[in-house]
Amino acid sequence: MAQKPLDLIYGLDDKPPFLDLLILGFQHIFLMSSTLVLPVVLVSEIGGTFEETRSVIALTMIACGIGTIVQVLRWRFLGSGFVCPNLCGPNFFLVSMEAAWLGGLPLMRGMTIVAGLAEAVFARFAQRLAVLFPPEITGLVVLMVAQSLVTLGVSKFLGINYQGEPIHLSNVAIASLSLLTMIGVNIWGKGNLRLYSVFLGFGLGYVLSLALGLIPWTSLREVLDSPWVSLPFLENSFDLAFDWSLVPIFVIVSITGALKSFGNLILCEKVNDDAWQAPDMRRISNGLMADSVCVTVSGVLGGMASDTSASNVALSKASGATSRSIAYMAGGLFILLAFFPKVSGFLSIMPMPVMGAILIYVSSFMIVSGIQIILGSGMDSRKTFVIGIPLIFGLSLDINPALFADIPALLRPLFESALTLSTVMAVLLHQLLRIGKRC
Repeated sequence: MAQKPLDLIYGLDDKPPFLDLLILGFQHIFLMSSTLVLPVVLVSEIGGTFEETRSVIALTMIACGIGTIVQVLRWRFLGSGFVCPNLCGPNFFLVSMEAAWLGGLPLMRGMTIVAGLAEAVFARFAQRLAVLFPPEITGLVVLMVAQSLVTLGVSKFLGINYQGEPIHLSNVAIASLSLLTMIGVNIWGKGNLRLYSVFLGFGLGYVLSLALGLIPWTSLREVLDSPWVSLPFLENSFDLAFDWSLVPIFVIVSITGALKSFGNLILCEKVNDDAWQAPDMRRISNGLMADSVCVTVSGVLGGMASDTSASNVALSKASGATSRSIAYMAGGLFILLAFFPKVSGFLSIMPMPVMGAILIYVSSFMIVSGIQIILGSGMDSRKTFVIGIPLIFGLSLDINPALFADIPALLRPLFESALTLSTVMAVLLHQLLRIGKRC
C-alpha cells in the first residue's frame, strides 16, 4: 500500500477546499498553456486565418482537458489515477507540420489518430516490459525527461529564440524575480501558502512583462479583439486524410511520446509513495492507454496531438498537492476556457520569462527525483555502466547533434531524441550485462 509522503499537503485521496482547488487547478493550466503557441505557428505556416488558429487552439485545449480527466480515472483498463495533465505535445510538432504541409489540417488530423492508435497498442504490451525497466532505468527515464526541459527552460529564461541571438537582460530580470518568488514562497511560505508558489510567480512575471512590453502589442490586440464567448469550429472540421508514407514517423514519434509518459507516470508514483520501490506496470499501462485516448481525441476533434506534461507532474511535487480533485478541476477548466477566446488567448501569449521561470522551477524537482530513484536502487559496477553510458550518449546528442549526422537511416529513429536513445541503450546494456549474473 502506498505511503503518503510527509511533504504532501494534499495527497491523492484528499479533497482540498474549493478556493485551494481552484487556484491549484489554475496553476496547472498555466503550464498546460505554455505550448499553445505551437498551434499558432503551425496554422500560420500553412496560411491559415486567425479564426482557424483560434479554433485549433480551442480544440487542442478541449482534447487536453479530456485527456487530463481520463488520466486520473481508475477504470480497469483506463487511467492511472494520477494528476498527470496533457498539453499540446512538442514531440508531435514537426511531424504534424509536415502532415499539414502535405495535406492540410485533414491530413494532420488523420495521422494524429494513427499516432493515438499506435500508442494504444504499445500500452497494451507495457505490462510485459517490466523486466526491461528496473528502478535504475526508470530513474534514468525520469532524469532524461527532466533534461529535455532544460534547454527549453534556459532559452526562455534568457529570452533567446534562436542560436546566436543575444541575451535579453529585461527577460532575465523578470524571469529571475519570478523564479525567486516561487522559490521563496516554497521555502519560507507558511501553512498552505506553498500551494500558490507558481501562481504568485506567474502573476508577478505577467505584470512585469506587460509593463516592460515583452508581450507583443499585436498579440495582445488579437486577444483583446477576440469575443468573450465562442464555439470552436472549423469548416470541414471532421474531414480526415491518410498517407501511408507518414505512418512510420508518426508511429515512432508516438512511441517516443509513450516513453516520456512512462517516465512521467513513474514520477507520479514516486511523488505519491514514500515507500516506492518499482513501477506498477499495470497502472502505467492504463495510464499510457489514457494518453493514447487523448492523442486520438485530438485528431478526431481537429486539434494538435497532445502529450503528458512532465512540468505539471513536477508542479504537483513542488506545490505539495497531488489530489485527484485537482486533475478534474484543471481538466474541466481547460475545456471551459476553450469557449472563452479572450481568456484562452491571454494564456496562449504567455511571456518568455514566465515560461522560463516555471520550467526551471519544476525541472529542479524532476532532476532530483530521477537521481534519487537511480541511487536508491543500490549502485554497483554493472549499474554504473547501464546508467552512465546511455546518459553520456543521450547528453551528447542534445549538446552536439551534428556528431550523429551520419548515422545510418535504419538507426535514425533512435536518435530523434536523447530520451529515446538513452532509454534504448540502457535497456540493451541491462540485458547484455546480466549475462552470467546470478538471479
